[in-house]
Amino acid sequence: MKTFSLTIALAALLAGSIQAQEVRNERIQFEAGKSRAVINGRVTGRGEVLYKVHAREGQFLLVEMHPEANGADFNIFIPDRGPGQEALFVSSAGGSKYVGQLYKTGNHTIQVYLNRAAAQRGQTVDYRMVVRVTDKLPTEKDTPEPEKPATGPVPPKVINDCLETLRKQLSGGSMEVIRAVRGENSFIVDVKVQGVPKPWRCFHDGTRCTGTEYQGEG
Repeated sequence: MKTFSLTIALAALLAGSIQAQEVRNERIQFEAGKSRAVINGRVTGRGEVLYKVHAREGQFLLVEMHPEANGADFNIFIPDRGPGQEALFVSSAGGSKYVGQLYKTGNHTIQVYLNRAAAQRGQTVDYRMVVRVTDKLPTEKDTPEPEKPATGPVPPKVINDCLETLRKQLSGGSMEVIRAVRGENSFIVDVKVQGVPKPWRCFHDGTRCTGTEYQGEG
């Protein structure tokens, strides 16, 4: 019995460790005719998000991070390199914004993660990241700060857009908005879906829904 209990405990510990170090892979796609993407995301504990963005030799890459709390950092890697290898840029040493000319064609990786102190606390940080790929060096005029929602209640359009997006995504189940707030750079709407243990979260930039994320496991 003791051996069986120990096995269960070790399995649970291993599962928790794997989850704590979860790595998500996402691809950045620019809308037709545009060279700029705004990404709303979240990173927790020792987890990380790896964004792939394709760029050609000689083009310029701009990455700018706007976390809603301290602790989120990012690294940039040239094609065929990634975490654990030499980085093109490290935000913890170079700041929250990178602009540079690239010297290799292919998929560049942007790794978003929490610094050691935040990761050890199991902290969760929402962030907004601006990514641009251009043929000419972008200027400050070309790369304005992301617009921050004004103060006041969350507009009904934002809530309706989020509910419509989740209905299309989940195909069924009644929904209830349990939280709608203005983040530093986006609206955040949490929705309870019938039959689902944890809520879904929707990010909205004031014009459209920019992403959704399940707040539980799996």
